[in-house]
Amino acid sequence: MAWYPDGECFVNLAGSYDYLELAYYISQERELKGECIHPTGKEMLDAYVPPLFLERARLAGLSTPSYYLSNGYFEPPVLIDPINPFMIKSRLVLKPGREKAVAKSMTRNFTYAICCQELPEAARVVYFRMVLGWSTSVRFRTVGRKLWESFGIPLAKVRVVVTAEDEYLVSDISPMPFHSLKTRELRYLEQRIQWDR
Repeated sequence: MAWYPDGECFVNLAGSYDYLELAYYISQERELKGECIHPTGKEMLDAYVPPLFLERARLAGLSTPSYYLSNGYFEPPVLIDPINPFMIKSRLVLKPGREKAVAKSMTRNFTYAICCQELPEAARVVYFRMVLGWSTSVRFRTVGRKLWESFGIPLAKVRVVVTAEDEYLVSDISPMPFHSLKTRELRYLEQRIQWDR
């Protein structure tokens, strides 16, 4: 936990904010005390549920891939994210042929829905790391800043679909634990926060 003077708020720097994990309860406790904290419980839940993330990102003015929800049917090329409390791994399906087997696996025998993001032709899937909206990669700093302003997630790994026209479509945000920070990221963070004692 640290104080972030620029945002006039506390930041929970666990990096993994899954529902019912310790970091979730730490933020909840600070919220209940009336303190300004990021991420809030709502920010955590909205960030980690794929269709909620995509809609909030779109409403914040960020470009996102077209997507649909399904119980099993999808058409490649597609990025599939589970909407299921027991599965977190995404799947990239580029060619037809194994849709039924993939759908059965991703939906846990057609029990849970999946979020299917359509991939534009010749698109690439890339990731960047984000610390308080900043990235070591200059090309992602504008997107990172908008994500920080919209979701309040201090530490994250962000998935982006890069189109053939070099447009960035924000696709997913996932945990990036504090202990995995690299030297430049840690230096950037420590220049901007005051550790809470």
